[in-house]
Amino acid sequence: MKKNASRIITIFFLCLMPLWMVLSEDVEFSDTENRYMASFPEITLTSVLNGDFMSGIETYLTDQFPVRDACITLKTNTLRLFGQRKINGVYLADNGYLIAEEESFDDEKVMEMTDCINDFADRLDGVEVRFMLVPNAVSIYEEKLPYGVKSTQKNTIDMVEDRLGSNITAVDVYDTFKDNASQQLYFKTDHHWTARGAYLAFLEYAKAAGLDTDSVEYDFMCVSGDFQGTQASNCGVYSSSDIVNICVPENSRGSYIVNYIEKTEKTATLFDESKLKEKDKYLVFMGGNYPQVDVTTNAGTGRRLLVVKDSYANCMIPMLTPYYDSIIVVDPRYYYDNIYDLIQSSGINEVMFLYNVNSYVTDNSLEDVLDNVPEGME
Repeated sequence: MKKNASRIITIFFLCLMPLWMVLSEDVEFSDTENRYMASFPEITLTSVLNGDFMSGIETYLTDQFPVRDACITLKTNTLRLFGQRKINGVYLADNGYLIAEEESFDDEKVMEMTDCINDFADRLDGVEVRFMLVPNAVSIYEEKLPYGVKSTQKNTIDMVEDRLGSNITAVDVYDTFKDNASQQLYFKTDHHWTARGAYLAFLEYAKAAGLDTDSVEYDFMCVSGDFQGTQASNCGVYSSSDIVNICVPENSRGSYIVNYIEKTEKTATLFDESKLKEKDKYLVFMGGNYPQVDVTTNAGTGRRLLVVKDSYANCMIPMLTPYYDSIIVVDPRYYYDNIYDLIQSSGINEVMFLYNVNSYVTDNSLEDVLDNVPEGME
């Protein structure tokens, strides 16, 4: 009986599984893993000879394997059963938190990138430059991590800020976050900060920039209660969910126009409610990441801000609208135009760099954007 069962299983995997894969349509995007899946690799003589084709086939078969999600769940449950507290780079922390581990990085490369920001600031005449490096949950919620896991992000922040030149103002939020760690500053299931965390960082930025926050009231509004983010997808644990709040300046409706340059599309809001129907509900903030987004307001202050950022900034941008006539948002991962020409043509008089630590230390795009210096500015 056991031999017959083994034969049936063997026949299924050797014969029926390949047939199932052939007959099934490829999955282009996985909502569960929040990423695009591998497609069948192109067959060329070069790719066959150098091994790229076989490597691509291996990735393709892994991504397109039938019942992949069920297999991942089975693996996750098995690891948890044996006491595993870190799965696929995610710590299964206390109180239902799923916290991404610190990214490893090359100190020298990070210092070179920071020097590139220094050179950028030195080239700008009459433009104030500020820099905010936001700690991740792995640093602020260290006490929730498995026993023995320690964070070094505070050292990383200090190292980068110490490297910043005299033409750059560092906006340090680490102590503020530590002092308010009892609040939910980060999502339990996602790697981003919450609107509450972004608001605390905004207040620190406002002090450095001289913004009169006493004149503006802010409302926190719940827009979703069932968010399960990238960390849940990465480790396959779905026992927690998050509430998504947005933070809106009072009376801000109709006070600005948003121009998505790449899409040639204009809207009257920095929130995309349609994204709340998708798995990644953090996309409600600005609809996601774009090369360049221009925000024009009726603030009448004469201040024009350029934000160079990763996705953390998307949550904070709406909070800045009462104080700037113009806010131009650039994501270096997708931006290929000349940033110096943009600053000059738009009359930018303030620049803010906003990155989270894990994103900053692994960035491969910022230097290319800042090193694209026009003739006469070298």
